[in-house]
Amino acid sequence: MKKILLGIVIGFLIFIILAVIHDPEKILPLRQIKQLTKSYEECPDPFIFMTPVDLKKVTSILYPGQYRGGNYKAHGGFRFDNSRPDEIKVIAPYDAEVIAGARYPADTGELQYTFDFSHPCGIRYRFGHLLTLSPKFQKIAEKFPLPKGLDSRTSQVDPPIKVKQGEVIATAVGLTRGGPSELKGFNTFVDWGVYDYRQKNNSSKDPAWIVKHPYEIEQYAVCWFDWISPDDKSVVLSLQSSDYQSGKTSDYCK
Repeated sequence: MKKILLGIVIGFLIFIILAVIHDPEKILPLRQIKQLTKSYEECPDPFIFMTPVDLKKVTSILYPGQYRGGNYKAHGGFRFDNSRPDEIKVIAPYDAEVIAGARYPADTGELQYTFDFSHPCGIRYRFGHLLTLSPKFQKIAEKFPLPKGLDSRTSQVDPPIKVKQGEVIATAVGLTRGGPSELKGFNTFVDWGVYDYRQKNNSSKDPAWIVKHPYEIEQYAVCWFDWISPDDKSVVLSLQSSDYQSGKTSDYCK
């Protein structure tokens, strides 16, 4: 009887293995399939990003991995309090593919755009609060659903679209209305987050931190200060934080 049961178990395991190899989606949940089949190219070494904005126009830095406005923000970004929204250009920091994005109306009624990018070696980045897009990205964005309210959930770009380092993504950022009167009502800023999907970040090694930050994007986010050139990093660190409450506190930037 034991031999019969053992034979059944072995036969079932062989069936599962063969099924996974030939048609895994019918056997395993999608998340597990991704874990089993995930493989990345080797990243450039060193992997130095081109800073996506003109640092001479940046007045303060949004630090990744901190609470802002009562919510945890895995991404960082830049503020440009001496510039109009249409005076800021955003470029691709490295070769990648556009894999997702969104468009949605802000409280001011102006459309905001978000894009997610992925490099074959497992590094991703996201820009948020883009206001005016280059023609190529406007064409992509027009396919995204347009919600009635503030819903920034992204939609997949399929097939992904290649983008080259230095390619213009947006020619205006933030909002032209609703900002403080001393800034003429402008709210000129852009979000930028970087995520290393090759492994979880150091903060996620703390079980107590994981309980407070269960979202995947929080556990793979990194300090993008460490991924730009040393000269640009020095400039970033010399600038003040955009958030008066959290300051330069960051779970990722040490």
